[in-house]
Order: sequence, then structure tokens, then C-alpha cells
Amino acid sequence: MENPPLSRRTFLAAAAAGVAAAQSGAQTARAAQAPTFRALRYETRGPVCLITLNRPDDDNVMNDVMLRELPLAWEAFRADDALRVAIFTGAGDTVFCGGVDVTNFRNAPPPRYLKRDEGTRLYTSKQNKCWKPVIAAINGFVAGPGLHFILDADICLSVPEATFFDIHMHRTGSVPVFEPIEMSRKIPAEAVSRLFLLGPHDPLTAARAEKLGLISEVVPRARLMARAMEMAQQIAQVDMNLTTAFVESNYKARELGVTEAINRGLIIRQSTGYHDAPLKDRPLGALAVPGSKL
Repeated sequence: MENPPLSRRTFLAAAAAGVAAAQSGAQTARAAQAPTFRALRYETRGPVCLITLNRPDDDNVMNDVMLRELPLAWEAFRADDALRVAIFTGAGDTVFCGGVDVTNFRNAPPPRYLKRDEGTRLYTSKQNKCWKPVIAAINGFVAGPGLHFILDADICLSVPEATFFDIHMHRTGSVPVFEPIEMSRKIPAEAVSRLFLLGPHDPLTAARAEKLGLISEVVPRARLMARAMEMAQQIAQVDMNLTTAFVESNYKARELGVTEAINRGLIIRQSTGYHDAPLKDRPLGALAVPGSKL
């Protein structure tokens, strides 16, 4: 009997993650190997995927290799149903992400109409249409386009030493577009202007970023990954249909009016249905106690 063909989703996962497929008899056995990357680290820990920018000697700047690998990593994470949450971080103790290597942009010929920049970016999970929850574990400074990862993460944790600043006008010599527009949806307009106009002359501290709502928690360095993993495990308890539907509807609602956003969210909820909930039998009083062990 001929084995059924691989689905498109499985094929994409195999291409991204280096999956070795073996078929025998009527049953199809697929043995997945952890993806291997040059500029990233990709690890799995139960239902949690850990993706690390791995160029610490060059400030974890996104070079050509990393820009090719990031979409593959997000596709591998998206396509693996065993993985429910991602933790995204940077290698080293001083930097999360220093932006993008602009060498190719500077040396490129003047843009032609058919090759103009139309805004396509594939750095983050959201830019790759991956709707599984992502926790950013910010281990050091974040500069310029590295802010994309903060703006698209669902939860941001940071070490106290981390700083946030832009480099477009002061170092790259270009106009910032994506980052300030996205940033204005999270923090006040005056804070956005200050962040981009002053750039590296006045970095935003982790404490200030928390007060503004850019990040939600400042964690001692020794506890950063443990705290991120703790949150990831709690999120992973919930049915993945619910978490991905929430992330997608919440993210896409940012570009809609209130009524249209609610209507789209209701359509997603109706198509998702109701699922078994991990805390359904716990008394509401127990759930209302901050820091309680659930």
C-alpha cells in the first residue's frame, strides 16, 4: 500500500527544521531533528521553543545569514504542534540585539521601482504569520531594528541593566519608519519622540521602559531565563487553539476600528470554539490571590 504524501505543512516543517522522514508500511514515521543554524540557536524544552540570536561578538546584529535563518526558525516553531510557546533572547551578557547589518543597504545601487522597499520584514514571529505566544527575555541593550522583537513579543521581560535606543538617524543615517509607528501603539507619543530623536544620547532604561509599558517585568539576570520558562510553562497549559487565536486576533486588531476588531475577534472565537481549561475546577477566590501557586 502506498504511503500518503506529505502535507504542505509537514513539508515546510521538514525544510525549515531539517526533519528526516522515514516511511514504512501503512504507518508513516517521521523523526524530527533539531534545526541547525549558523547565526541562531534553536532548542526545544518540552512544549517550549528557545530561539537565541547567536552573534554575541558582533552585538547579535542581524546579518545576511541570520536574516535567512529567522523565517526558517519561526516556520519550524509554527509547524511543530508539540511546541506551544517560544522564548526569544540573545547570546551573551550585554546585548539582546544591536539591529541589522546595513552594509548591503549602503552599497546597493539606487532602488528601482520593482525593487523598492515595500515594507516586508521577516524578523519576528508576527512578521512571519506565526501566532503562537512569544516571550522576549531581554538580556542586554536593544538598538534600532532590534526593537522589532520587543514590539512583536507578547510578553517582555528584561534584566535591570538593559537599555533601549534607536540608531537610525544618529548612526545608520536613515529615517526610522516601522519602529516609531509600532512603538506609538505601546507607549506615549512624547516618549517615542524622545527615544528616536535623542537615540543613543539618551537610552531608555529598563526601569523607565517598565513604567512606560514597553516591558512588563524587570528580573535579576540570574532569574531571567527561569522566569521566562516559568511563564512559558503556564501559558503552555492552555489549549493551543485558544492561545494562537488570541494572539492573532489581538495583534491584527491594532489596525482596525474598535467595532471591526471586536467583530473579527468574535468570528475567530466562534470558529475556535470552547476547549478544556486547566484551571476550570479551581475556586475563583484562589485565582484572585497574586502570586499563588496554581
